[in-house]
Amino acid sequence: MKSVGVISLGCSKNLVDAEIMTGLLLRAGWQYTDDLAQAEIIVVNTCTFIEPAKDESILAILTAAKYKETGRCRRLVVTGCLSEQYRTELFKEISEIDVLLGTASWDRIVAAVEAAETEERVAVYERQSRRVEPAGLPRERTTPDYMAYVKVAEGCSNGCTFCLIPYVRGGFRSRTPESMLQEVRSMAAEGVREINLIAQDTTSYGRDLDEPTTLTALLQQITAVEGIEWVRLLYLYPKYFTDELLAEVVRNPKVCKYIDIPLQHISDPVLQRMHRRDRAADIRALLRKIRAQETYITLRTTFIVGFPGETEDDFRALCDLVREIRFDRVGVFRYSREEGTPAARLPEQIPEEVKEERYHTLMAVQAQISEEINRECVGRRETALVETAAADSEDGVAVGRLRTQAPEVDGLVYIENGEELPVGAFVPVEITAGYAYDLVAQPCGEAF
Repeated sequence: MKSVGVISLGCSKNLVDAEIMTGLLLRAGWQYTDDLAQAEIIVVNTCTFIEPAKDESILAILTAAKYKETGRCRRLVVTGCLSEQYRTELFKEISEIDVLLGTASWDRIVAAVEAAETEERVAVYERQSRRVEPAGLPRERTTPDYMAYVKVAEGCSNGCTFCLIPYVRGGFRSRTPESMLQEVRSMAAEGVREINLIAQDTTSYGRDLDEPTTLTALLQQITAVEGIEWVRLLYLYPKYFTDELLAEVVRNPKVCKYIDIPLQHISDPVLQRMHRRDRAADIRALLRKIRAQETYITLRTTFIVGFPGETEDDFRALCDLVREIRFDRVGVFRYSREEGTPAARLPEQIPEEVKEERYHTLMAVQAQISEEINRECVGRRETALVETAAADSEDGVAVGRLRTQAPEVDGLVYIENGEELPVGAFVPVEITAGYAYDLVAQPCGEAF
């Protein structure tokens, strides 16, 4: 059989596209291989979010291209955000590329690969306003059997000055609830128990549909699907974070008490230059409302340091916010001056050494807070999802995640005396130790 290898880079939203492209190729008669040297077709699904992501994508393309000489590769396919941003430059600069697919064209991959058998080079770019409903399309999931990402929308319409997403992914386009329910039911039938809902701006979900709906209504429908135990919300833009949504997070036992809310900054002058829609007073009011709930909710956010014009006072205000709110998790990015974005043209660009200093300062502030919060967890009883069996872990203990720990981006829980725990099981545990990023626990009930 014809063999295909796939490299997917960047975020979980990009991963979903890669999984469906792989599924479409398998349905067309191709066979998946992890060994790129044996792949006749290699697909590189790229990212262009920040400069290091671009560099990683270019390196992956060049590495894959070498298999045309050292392996069985006959066609090199490049998809994703980099191929959208540099649709003419990539063909010109990297002669080994045979197929380019834009971000709105990933479902055309089979036709493009077949066309490349007779044509010298193939490029497929659809209008970015195009809607594609993945439900019903084959998907070769690369996540563990018990967990999946579900994309609720494509693109973004917020227009943050530092971000390329609207340029490479188009405006915000929600999927229909029916499409997502069909997909979730199919996943539940295959054994998926944890659903992570993702989009560039998840709280805007449903506002653009012909029959408008809300993220709250979608949550109620998805958590009603039999077999689904956890539903996690990722990338919640603060502008449309409603009281109704917060109440659903608190009330619904299947919704993880976990809010991922990328804020980027707290200084009004910086937020204005970023073209963020919220101001410091609105952000603080929302965060305090979340912290005031009787049910404790884990808060995760991301910040950008070194944005053009960021003063010492601006940065100090950011550190003060982190100390005041005591976020459970914080990701910090050094501002990256991305070609084609409005922020790249702003005056008062910050020197790299200042960005680096502010990055380490803010990370140190958060590390202390994270360790304090994790130590406060000692004695608490939670439910853990087992991801690595004790026999397969380096330390000889089972490893998993709590509801408060998102896959790939957060810490882990190490479960001592869990030698019999199977992967994919939920088990009651008692926290026995807490560190800056990880927890230690003991089973205190039967796995289910």
